[in-house]
Amino acid sequence: MPISVARHDLMRRMNEMAVLTVLRQHGPLSRRRIAQYTGLTKSTVTVAVQRLFAKNILMEVGTINNGPGRPEVLLNLNPTAGYIIGAGIDVASYHVVLFDLEAHILQQYLASFEANASPREVLSRIAADVKRMKSLIEEREYWGFGLSIPSVISTEGDVIYAPNLKWADVPVKDYFVNLLGEPVFVLNDADAGAVAEYFFGEGQKSELLVYLTLGMGIGGGIVVNGDLLRGTTGASAEVGHMVIAANGPLCSCGRRGCFEALASVRTLIERATRARDAWEWLSLDEIVNGFSAGEAWAVSAVNETVQYIAEGVTNIANIYDPDMIVLGGPLARLGPYLEHYVQSHVSRHIIAANHRRIAIKITSLGQFASDLGAGAMVLNTAVDTRDG
Repeated sequence: MPISVARHDLMRRMNEMAVLTVLRQHGPLSRRRIAQYTGLTKSTVTVAVQRLFAKNILMEVGTINNGPGRPEVLLNLNPTAGYIIGAGIDVASYHVVLFDLEAHILQQYLASFEANASPREVLSRIAADVKRMKSLIEEREYWGFGLSIPSVISTEGDVIYAPNLKWADVPVKDYFVNLLGEPVFVLNDADAGAVAEYFFGEGQKSELLVYLTLGMGIGGGIVVNGDLLRGTTGASAEVGHMVIAANGPLCSCGRRGCFEALASVRTLIERATRARDAWEWLSLDEIVNGFSAGEAWAVSAVNETVQYIAEGVTNIANIYDPDMIVLGGPLARLGPYLEHYVQSHVSRHIIAANHRRIAIKITSLGQFASDLGAGAMVLNTAVDTRDG
């Protein structure tokens, strides 16, 4: 392909993505307003809109009067233009969801697997569920597949190391590409959560968004001006292994006092079980219910855990200087209490506190945030893969 043609195609795709981005964040909008938001000329916007209409990605949703002259037509994303399948692997369980372009979930599968199950066994079960879900829609409506895993993921989509799953060196993306074809995306669960918040959740207007998954482990994902920060090896925000208490408890990574060793679900369960003097490990459900009921053992364990979460989040705020930090994962069930405590602590203890405002939010996407985010990566390829 001649260089001039390649450049023209690249600019066309960039213009179409710019239109999609402002509509996703601010829509519905008229063509004139799209031009104002993007900085593109009206004629360029018109061409981009025509191409997106040809691909069935946009739709007209009404008109608006702005003074004399003809009413302006309002445009927005067509949520039923296509469907995406996202999946997420957790410790001993996985979920698969079929959703539209506005993250409305149409179908979902939840399943468990044995802790010692091999990667091949787990991936083959997910693949079977994905194929069943894919059969529910027309082939032309299928836009792609994304999978999130609590793991260090290489830029090629391989699991480098997943300590809680005990997986290492697993070529996950190749496995699904061979079965489903492109596009396939494989992301760390926290990276996927960050993408979900940027596309569908609290961070749609954020310039630098940090997402934290607070579960059996703690991970981080960062989106900067719409781009996922991956790092050179795919391990850009392993914040769970930031030391926040020298000589603290031993972490699974071999060091002491890591954020994860002090503020994870596993640690909360240990604290609550000791505080209640229970014979068996308590469940997170029991702890959350006990906390809501004001039971002393649960309140003590939750308070100590949340204090460490707040300390870790403050360090992250000082390192990355984001405008928003979203808290997800199982501990997001602590809801307003967690959000308000962490917001207060961060606001008081960040550097130059009087000159900065960092919003702390609980995810609005619930347990499927990472599934939605892994799938949402497909949207970055939409203008390339749709016919038109």
